[in-house]
Amino acid sequence: MTYRYLLINPNSSSHITTRLAASARAALESGETLSAVNATGEPAVVRDAATLALADHHAELLCDAHGAEVDAVLLGISLDGAVEHLRHRLPGRPVVGMTEAALMSACLRVRSVGVLTLGPAMVPLYQQRMVQIGLAGRVVGIEAPEAPAAFLPATTGVDKAVLAALDAASARLQAAGAEALVLAGAVLCGYAPALSARRAVPVFDGMACAVMQARTLLRCRT
Repeated sequence: MTYRYLLINPNSSSHITTRLAASARAALESGETLSAVNATGEPAVVRDAATLALADHHAELLCDAHGAEVDAVLLGISLDGAVEHLRHRLPGRPVVGMTEAALMSACLRVRSVGVLTLGPAMVPLYQQRMVQIGLAGRVVGIEAPEAPAAFLPATTGVDKAVLAALDAASARLQAAGAEALVLAGAVLCGYAPALSARRAVPVFDGMACAVMQARTLLRCRT
């Protein structure tokens, strides 16, 4: 059985969509296909609750426009945003949020998890998301270093400065007891192998996990 996935980035930054899609495609099995779309209006990135609300609206519009002919939807925003609303729009088909998928995957591997994002202003929103998912008690901490290079269109692959910031933040999470790390940020897709090699713990890429979780749900359905 092969599956068709739709990746929705509800922000307008096409370079972030490209990064998300690269992680997703690396997790595809033979014969599976992925289409990726992003919004055309603001926000370019989500930085607070107000821009999250705008992104949620875009996610619903993109789902309505592109969701009819796919088997599963992957929501490419690390706060998972409109994931519950999209599930109601597509009953019977998996809709998977990237941070929810990564956190649940990590909690199947270890007991205590650390979460990495970018920018301290985002931490309260991620704390709320951990509670919504129901796994806040498994998260030993959320680290959010500043790494502006991660958001630049010219940044591709693994940026050395971004990796160094994640490395230092990861050390603090491991000191607090984290046995695995979750990358909560669309711009952090692709950093898992390099960071895992540095920190010697499992590191979970949200979009790769979303593909694998969606596939599992599809197989359970059939």
